[in-house]
Amino acid sequence: MASTRVTIQDLADRLGLSKFSVSRALSGKPGVAESTRSRVLQAARAMGYRAHAETAHPVGQILFVRSEVDPVSSELWFNIMQGAEIEAERLGYSVVPRQARYLTGAANLDPSVVGLILAVPRPADIAEIAARSGVPVVCASYVEPLVRFDHVVGADWESGVAVARMLTGLGHRHVAFIHGSSLPLGRLERFRGFKDGMLETPGSVVEDIAYDEAGGFRRPFLAYLRNGGTPTAVFCAHDGIAVSAVSELLRMGLRIPEDVSVVGYSDFACATQISPHLTTVRTPQTEMGAAMVRCIADRLALPENRSRAPVRMALASEIVRRASTGPAGNPPWQTLVPTLGALA
Repeated sequence: MASTRVTIQDLADRLGLSKFSVSRALSGKPGVAESTRSRVLQAARAMGYRAHAETAHPVGQILFVRSEVDPVSSELWFNIMQGAEIEAERLGYSVVPRQARYLTGAANLDPSVVGLILAVPRPADIAEIAARSGVPVVCASYVEPLVRFDHVVGADWESGVAVARMLTGLGHRHVAFIHGSSLPLGRLERFRGFKDGMLETPGSVVEDIAYDEAGGFRRPFLAYLRNGGTPTAVFCAHDGIAVSAVSELLRMGLRIPEDVSVVGYSDFACATQISPHLTTVRTPQTEMGAAMVRCIADRLALPENRSRAPVRMALASEIVRRASTGPAGNPPWQTLVPTLGALA
């Protein structure tokens, strides 16, 4: 009678490792410690393992779970996914995009799925479903307090502080933070950091302009001015809002940056497709995607890694100075406000 063939799963069960760690060790792929690789090879020899089709194409899919992509965030998610794909290929995995509604059947995920990246504004909305999948989960935005998922985000609070210090260094004392939906916690963190950084300088005033992005920027901004707002600089929650702000401010007859400085966030392609070019915060989007894959790979490397404390990782950004910021000016708000009604 022919002997039973030893499989990768047999080796994994014997060694207490994941099937995918064993597969990478046998195939010589990176992502496995040399001590682990040595254990796997010794056990393979001792158990009479022979390479066959299951090592020819090691499996291991990481699902990149996203919600409906809006025009503003599409570039962000594309760059994050690109970084994830590059790192996954290096480590022997593949990244497969899926809509969030796919997770309704999380209990029946394909056996080749080894991890989930939740690239959605509010992971809490699908956290319970993702947890039932039984595979490592990492979020591309902030998780709810104490939720046992890893997350990788930009250093939003630090970015806000850095923008504030740049503006106060240019003499700005009366500024506003402009944002649409406050749903993504990253925007709230940016605003918190911006306030903290501005208030380091005595006499600074920080105001909040919130509006429905679908309804447009102009009317809410005019209402803000009529209520006494006199900013010399505005910091926008993302570059899409900043582009709208530049357009409307120029239409009002203001000069940028001589009258008002404008700062965006993310460094999307549009930042250099307007005039003046936009000063913005460049976020490490591809690096964030790569870090998410490494979080999953680390969880898979050893069984005990699954229960380790969740990781909260924030990658630092950088300010890219362009022509939309300059020294604080003296915008003619008092002269303009009586005539702005015609522009509404």
